Amino acid sequence: MVSKELFKASIHVLICIGIGSCSLLYVAEPANHPEALFENFWQSFNDDYAAFEERNIDWNNVYNQYRPRVNAETSEIELYNVLSEMIKPINDGHVALMAMPHGSIDANNYFREKTDDALFSLELVRSNYLHPDYKMLPDKYVYGKIDSHNIAYIFFDVFRADAVMLDAMLKDYPDVNGYIVDLRHNGGGDVSYSFSFLGRFITGDTYFLRSKTKNGKGPNDYTSWYNWHLTPSGSLIKKPLILLTDRYTVSAAERMVMAARALPNTLVVGDTTNGTFGTKISRELANGWFYSYSIQKVEMFDGKNYEGIGLPPDVWVKNDLQEMDLGIDRTLQYAINLLK
Repeated sequence: MVSKELFKASIHVLICIGIGSCSLLYVAEPANHPEALFENFWQSFNDDYAAFEERNIDWNNVYNQYRPRVNAETSEIELYNVLSEMIKPINDGHVALMAMPHGSIDANNYFREKTDDALFSLELVRSNYLHPDYKMLPDKYVYGKIDSHNIAYIFFDVFRADAVMLDAMLKDYPDVNGYIVDLRHNGGGDVSYSFSFLGRFITGDTYFLRSKTKNGKGPNDYTSWYNWHLTPSGSLIKKPLILLTDRYTVSAAERMVMAARALPNTLVVGDTTNGTFGTKISRELANGWFYSYSIQKVEMFDGKNYEGIGLPPDVWVKNDLQEMDLGIDRTLQYAINLLK
């Protein structure tokens, strides 16, 4: 393992071309002072961030506004506040700054302010709706039958290996009237974990979105568009599928909603999704602070870009705190009423 000290040291690289022709390449360690950190942060977004246009951000104006506030005497906490203010207007669920011990900031308004965060409770679903024999891995997933109704339900927190429980639900509950996939408060991940599940609801290849990725520093430097398709997998399921969404349905979860929109016999119920679609990457400043942003543009099969807007549901239903105190999940109840 390379030591932290060695990693941070200046780098000398010996380059040899052919035989007997070698030269020493010197790569300086990135400067670690307030002005250099600001410049590095701003330039990195300028080179790689993919959604300035969709989110109506003039990044050059941001530079002109905030650069005068940083000088050689700027403290770490002052720099943290400046960088935080710079990214807040972006309002992107993939944009964040982690500057410990000073704090961390999410650019997305919902994540930062916890707006409507209390309008989803997995404990309420487990206690008031699921049959007691449900399967669960705490803080990961839960799936089972809706108590007293012949409906299968699943919630999982992010798209990772645990999302294969989507297929387990189909195997365990083949004779239900329909399926509910709860994507409320789903933090994203890798949407491909849902493909084998979604492939059970189609009979042929189904195009559902396209994406292109930044591959250069210019504003128009992108790869060619890549088309995303679902393919059939396993025996066909003709039963209805309902997805539940809210403002915390983000990233890969939103891509699953895009895919579901291309399927027959599928409905989306709840609130508009977060509006954060592109692949996220993380960077590190010379002082050890980390930040993240998206490097992709994504369009749904309808040719529209929903970045910064979110995907509206087919049926808009939003929970109510007073009803939740009585054990009622209005969004889930609406889906149940459709399927029972």
